[in-house]
Amino acid sequence: MKKKLLKAAFISSPIMSLMASVPMVIFEKIQMPRIFILWLILAFIIFLFWNINIFILSKIKDSNSSKRYILSYSTVLFIQAIIISVAVSLHLKPNEVNIFFPFIPGVAINTLILIISNSIILQFQKRNAEVEIERLKVNNLEAQKLILLQQLQPHFLFNALSTLKSLISENPTNAEDYTVRLSDFLRYSVQAKNNEVVSLADELAFTQNYIELQKVRFGDSFQCPIDIPEKYLSKKIPVYALQTLVENAIKHNAFTDKKPLLIEVSAEGNRIKVSNNSLPKTLQVKSGTGLENLNQRYQLIANSEIEIIKTETNFTVFIELI
Repeated sequence: MKKKLLKAAFISSPIMSLMASVPMVIFEKIQMPRIFILWLILAFIIFLFWNINIFILSKIKDSNSSKRYILSYSTVLFIQAIIISVAVSLHLKPNEVNIFFPFIPGVAINTLILIISNSIILQFQKRNAEVEIERLKVNNLEAQKLILLQQLQPHFLFNALSTLKSLISENPTNAEDYTVRLSDFLRYSVQAKNNEVVSLADELAFTQNYIELQKVRFGDSFQCPIDIPEKYLSKKIPVYALQTLVENAIKHNAFTDKKPLLIEVSAEGNRIKVSNNSLPKTLQVKSGTGLENLNQRYQLIANSEIEIIKTETNFTVFIELI
């Protein structure tokens, strides 16, 4: 901020000096050879006023403090009094003293300096606030992803290992395929945590691995057909977004072979639609994550919200592609 204030001082001092000189030239009828000297003297004095205000600001952190303004005006008036005293001691004519060192224009110039410096300070503070907001947004996104990972891994991994243990003894071939999918799933969940968004193709592959792993556990009690045209696969989506919606449907519904759960994933316009038939559990435990977490992340990343449509028979969520 100090550099910006000094830059403003260098630029504005000669300009304000010129503005202050014009009335004096007109009314006091100063001869042409002395106009340039007058301009230089005023420019120096204005630059001095600038440096006084910059120094006071460096010592008083609160730019709106009354102490800052009192010190600014009192110092400027004191310096003007010294200059006038020196001028009188050099036997300058009174009109010359009034030309070079007037009190009222000096106060007016100092006021203008304060206005300009306050404008620069406000811009600096605004920029700092914007940077801090962006930093907090990034931190919030990282926290959201960490919550998702903490939600996803412990229970899922416990169930996955239990399923794998059963498969090893019952069907070694399927156990090998299950292990490969589980490995790919966990590798993605670790690597993708460093990204805010990923391609839809990568998120789909991750979600399909999750679906296949869950099918081993739940059998034919749920189905999840995916119908997304290839043209959408290069689009971006928040990491874990699609998997979260599929997991949400499995987590919050009570389904059996007789009452299967159908989760449909499709594309509509520039949005992904995830819809499932409603088979709500009798007791619902709210975790405070899931859809709320995803919605907050969408607000931060894409400045938009997810759309939820809930009926007695269906639960549908729309998320935008980025």
